[in-house]
Amino acid sequence: QDYSHELVCLTARERIVVPIRAIGARAVLDLPAQLDFSECPVKHSTQKTLLIRNVGNLAARYQLSTQSPFSVVPTAGTLGAGDTVRVTVAFHPLTKGDHCSLLSCNTGEERIHTKLHGGAVDVNVGLSTNSVEADKTFITTSSHKTVFIENRSNITAHFQWKAFPTEEDENEEKRRRRSLLHSLSEVRLEKFTEEKKIEKKKGSYEDHTARLSSMVQKMAKVQEDSMLFSSDVFFIEPMEGEIGPNCSAVIKVTFKPKEPLGYQNMAYCDISGYESRLPLHVRGEGQGPLVELSSSTLNFGNIFVNTPHIHEV
Repeated sequence: QDYSHELVCLTARERIVVPIRAIGARAVLDLPAQLDFSECPVKHSTQKTLLIRNVGNLAARYQLSTQSPFSVVPTAGTLGAGDTVRVTVAFHPLTKGDHCSLLSCNTGEERIHTKLHGGAVDVNVGLSTNSVEADKTFITTSSHKTVFIENRSNITAHFQWKAFPTEEDENEEKRRRRSLLHSLSEVRLEKFTEEKKIEKKKGSYEDHTARLSSMVQKMAKVQEDSMLFSSDVFFIEPMEGEIGPNCSAVIKVTFKPKEPLGYQNMAYCDISGYESRLPLHVRGEGQGPLVELSSSTLNFGNIFVNTPHIHEV
C-alpha cells in the first residue's frame, strides 16, 4: 500500500507545505510478452516452459489462467521477492490452423498478459490400406486380415478405433441416448410416485432409491463412453494403443460370420497427429456348409416282404 501526507510549516509570514510520499513494498512480476509454439501436430500435446520472475520487493501470490487449446500448470502459487518460477504451458489443438489466446497472471493488484500463438498441422501418419476384405469364411469359424498403422513422424501417436467418423457424431449419439434414458426415467419416476401413494395407503414402504440411482449411473456411463468400434462379426485388435516415432502398429481384423450372408462395416481410426479420423471399410461373406447327397435317387428294387435291406448314402 502507498501512503501520502503533508508536512505543513507555519510562520508569521507564510505557510510552507512539504508533500510526503511513501511507496509500499510490492510484488512486480515479469513475464515474456509472447510465447510462440510455431507449427505443432494436431491432436497432440506440445509443451513449453515459461519463466515468471518477481522483480519487486514483496512476495506475490499469483493465479494463472488461459483458454483452450492452451493450458498451464500450475495454475496458482507464491513467488518470493527476487525469485523465479517455471510453469508449463501446453498446446493441444484439435483442429488444424492458427490458434491464439492469452495467458493471464493475476496478483490481485495487477493483471499481466502473455500472448500465446500456435499453428496445428497434420503429420505423416496413416493406414496401409483403407479397405479390408476377408476371405469367404464358414459360419462359426473365423478368418483374419492384417492392417498396419504407420507413423512416419517424430511424435508418439496414440490411436483408438471409433464407431463414428467425427466427434460431433459421437456427441449427437450420446445426446440421443441421454434423451432416451431421460424419457425412461420420467416414466419410472411417475411409476415410483404412484407406488409410494399406494404404499402409503397400505401403511407399508419399500425403498426405491436403488432403482433411481441406477438410472443416474447409466446416464453418467453414457457421457463417459469412449464410443469405440463394436460389431457382432468384425473384431479389431488392439482397439487402442501408442505407436512410437517412425514405427508401425500391426492391427488384426477378425471376421466371424453368424449366417451365410455378406457383411460390411466402417471403423474409424482416431490418431494423434491427424485431424480427420482415418476410415477403414471392412467386408466379408459368410459361407454355409457345403453338403450334398452322394446320389439323388435310391432304388431298392424288388424286396421280399418282412426282409430288411440296407443301402448307404
